[in-house]
Amino acid sequence: MKGIPVVHLVKVVTQWTEVSFILPLLVIFTSFGSLNAQTDTSWTEATGKCYSTSVTPEEGWQRARRDAEANAIRDVLGIHLTEATFGVKAESINSENKSDYFSVFSELSRSTTSGRIIAEEVLDKKLDVENNNPVYAVKIRAKVAKDIGEPDPGFNVDIRLDKDVYYDRGSLDLNDVVTYSITASKNCYLYLFDIMSNDSVLLLVPNPYFTDNFYSVEGGAEAFQQKLAKLPIKLRVGLPPGKKTSTEMLYMVALKKKIDFYSPYMTNESLGIIPTYQSALLDLQKWLVRIPQNLRTSASASFTIRRR
Repeated sequence: MKGIPVVHLVKVVTQWTEVSFILPLLVIFTSFGSLNAQTDTSWTEATGKCYSTSVTPEEGWQRARRDAEANAIRDVLGIHLTEATFGVKAESINSENKSDYFSVFSELSRSTTSGRIIAEEVLDKKLDVENNNPVYAVKIRAKVAKDIGEPDPGFNVDIRLDKDVYYDRGSLDLNDVVTYSITASKNCYLYLFDIMSNDSVLLLVPNPYFTDNFYSVEGGAEAFQQKLAKLPIKLRVGLPPGKKTSTEMLYMVALKKKIDFYSPYMTNESLGIIPTYQSALLDLQKWLVRIPQNLRTSASASFTIRRR
C-alpha cells in the first residue's frame, strides 16, 4: 500500500476523528443450498429500509428487501431469543452498565438461532425522504423456517490483546495503540467490531484498506498477522473529556462462508459506526439469524483505558 498514509483511529469527545475511509455498505447474502430438517414454518409481514445515499436505486431496493427478510426471520425466531437471552439484562442495560452490554455481545453469536425464508412476496415499495436523504422501504410477506442444527464444536476462534490496560496520554501520537492477534481452528472470514466506550460500535475488519478478511489455517495466525501489519490504520485509544477510565471490547465473529455485515446506520456520515449499542445488537442479530449455527463462532476480549 505504498503512498497510502497511516490513518489513526482516535476517539476524542466520544467521536472518531482523523478517519479517511468509509466502510463499504455492500452486503452479500450467500445461499447455503437446500434446507436441512426444519421445524414448523410461519408466515409474517415485515418492512425493511435502506438509508444509504451512496447507492443506486436498484441497490437501495435490494438492500431494503434484504433488511425486510432479516426482520421477518427475527420476528419469527427473535422474539423468544430477545426475551430469553437479552430480556434478563434489560434493566441493567437501560442503566448503561457497560459490563452487561459486553456480556450480551459475547453471548450473541452463540445464542442466536438461525432461520431461512422459503417463500415471499413483495407487498409494497415506497421511497421517502428524511433530512434530504432518500429512504427506500420495502414491505414483504414471508414464510420463515427455523433451521435445525448445532454449533460446530471443532470451529473455534480466539482473539488476544497485547495487554489489558491502555493509556490515553493526552496526545494523538502518544496514546497507546491496541494490538491484537487472532487464531482460528478452520478456514474462515473474520468480522471484528469495537464495542466503544461512547456507547457506539465500529466495524474494524473488513474495511476499504483491509478487504481480505480470509483466515487460512494453513498460513495460521502469523500469516493473518502479516496481513494486519500492512493495514495503514492504527487503533489508538482515547477517552472523552472528563473521564479518567473506561472499558471497551473487541468482538469477533468468524464465518465459514463470506457473508458481509451491513447496518443501515453505517452511513457515510457515521464513518461505519453504529451509533448505539442497542441498534448494533439489533443489526448483529438480524445478520446472524440468516447464518446457520454450524457456520459461525465468536470470541471477545475486553480492555481498560486510563488517563495518564
